[in-house]
Amino acid sequence: MARLGSGDLVLCPGTVPHATFRARAAAAAAGGFRGIGLWLPHRRRAHAEGLSDADMRTVLRDHGLVVTDVEAITDFGPCFRGGAAAAREATAHEQLAYEVAAAVGATTITVVEGPGAPMPVEPAAEAFAVLCDRAASQGLEVAIEFWAHSAIDAATAAAIVAGAARQNGGLLVDTWHAHHDARAAEVLGRPVPVAIKSVQVADVGTDGSADYFAATMHARRLPGAGVADLVGWLRSLDAIGARAPLGVEVLSDALHGLAPDEAARRSGDAMRALVATARAGG
Repeated sequence: MARLGSGDLVLCPGTVPHATFRARAAAAAAGGFRGIGLWLPHRRRAHAEGLSDADMRTVLRDHGLVVTDVEAITDFGPCFRGGAAAAREATAHEQLAYEVAAAVGATTITVVEGPGAPMPVEPAAEAFAVLCDRAASQGLEVAIEFWAHSAIDAATAAAIVAGAARQNGGLLVDTWHAHHDARAAEVLGRPVPVAIKSVQVADVGTDGSADYFAATMHARRLPGAGVADLVGWLRSLDAIGARAPLGVEVLSDALHGLAPDEAARRSGDAMRALVATARAGG
């Protein structure tokens, strides 16, 4: 499983959500990306498109791509709340994540929790440690994605990762969610930084939205086309030694209306311009 670094770009699945597997890979190559991410259903969809696992790996190889993240385990909440005993067996989404990752040689699986009461850190850290240990046996890293209205915000996610104390466990930093989480900057600026396993970048519009969920899924902007301090976020990640590749995750109705190749080209160009600004003189 090839591992990319902080100088590499990844085309996240939400940027071209409707593309076939072949079209996704071709778009990533056209946009100058080194990797792609996948959602859990994408392997099943590729099979429905007539591709075997071996075909998928061939498509990736032909385009010079690797798969980074497989997203996302969303049924781990009872384990987080129940601790190590509740996490003894892999959940359905966790098992599927291992299968997808093995099929395409992915490096990271992600876990995200929905809205709800704040997550208690101690049992969640116990459960996350169990999850990390199972993932480590598959050669995988695990990233918790935090978001402002989740039961796991940035501070809680960092505490869970620290409590689990597993080398292959860390955070997924999505700049869209970080922009809306008042404590995200504090978490990234701590003297003893939490490990960053995945990064996803999108900008935030000036219009605002009372419906955070709708805006998250439909109104993100290309890097540099909004008001988020993306240069600051990238510099913060560099300052704490984050080595994860830089994903572009722009869920946007406007972008989704374009052909996948064009959406990827615009995304790649915007991200490269952002990185050049953030790392100028570095």
